[in-house]
Amino acid sequence: MSPNILFATALLLLGGAGYGSMFAANKIVADAGFPVLAYLFWQSLLGAAFVFGLHAVRWRRPNTRPRAIAHYVGSACFGMLIPTGVLAFVADVLPASVLTLTMTLIPSLTYAFAFVLRVERLRWLSLGAILLGLGGVLMIVLPQGSLPDASAAIWILPALIAPISAATNNLIVATLRPPESDSLTLGGSVLLGGAVITLPVAALSGDLVVFWQSSAVLTGVLWAAVAQAVGFFCLYEVIRRAGPVFFSQISYVIVACGIGWGFALFSERPSVWIWGAVALMTLGLGLANTAVARTSPTSEGS
Repeated sequence: MSPNILFATALLLLGGAGYGSMFAANKIVADAGFPVLAYLFWQSLLGAAFVFGLHAVRWRRPNTRPRAIAHYVGSACFGMLIPTGVLAFVADVLPASVLTLTMTLIPSLTYAFAFVLRVERLRWLSLGAILLGLGGVLMIVLPQGSLPDASAAIWILPALIAPISAATNNLIVATLRPPESDSLTLGGSVLLGGAVITLPVAALSGDLVVFWQSSAVLTGVLWAAVAQAVGFFCLYEVIRRAGPVFFSQISYVIVACGIGWGFALFSERPSVWIWGAVALMTLGLGLANTAVARTSPTSEGS
């Protein structure tokens, strides 16, 4: 294995651990009653400050061309604000381990959107991955006893907005990424864009409150800010070094870490139905990655 792939693998594990831990941070902040808009603003602003602080030794001014700004805004909205906001909103009614499972749908949804837009052709393995993902969702929603509170099953539907939004962001990154920008600058610019977007909305709604009001909120916000900063850097850098097919494996790490954090911090013990959903969604994720790998330029040329 080349040093480049070894480094990309380390970044994949780091980014997956960061994104996987976000579900625990969301639940901590939600349980403390902190407003979602304030949560989004502070994690965006602090995450951008963290990235640009690391970047200060070799500062590069963010690209301000229209295409680059469109990328920052689009990726901030679909890659962070919408999925994080939705998951934070439902974090106090659904277990963190269940919310983590929704992320396994991202590769299949990305393919589905690309197929509708005629960017991708029909692939039976990808279609099978979508059906397995749907089966996993149904195993969470339909059986009695799959969730600790049966009435919470309805909240799975809005939670699915998160993987839909993240899949949309995959297409944005693929089509609008400024090729001349480095990964740190891109990650910091996207997070700064998120702060700029949420600041007026949070201020006008009266939700722009300080995050150091309690130790729980302070911990959750700082945790989320670091996780977002690390996650966005890893996203751009892994794709640059090893490509989107390799990066799609991050979903395995996210699911494992999300379930682990849910067990460690909140004593969540998934039911047999949830473990069944884990099996179906993981199999679907494997099919999605296999389908993409078989049609990648590397595969076709070998």
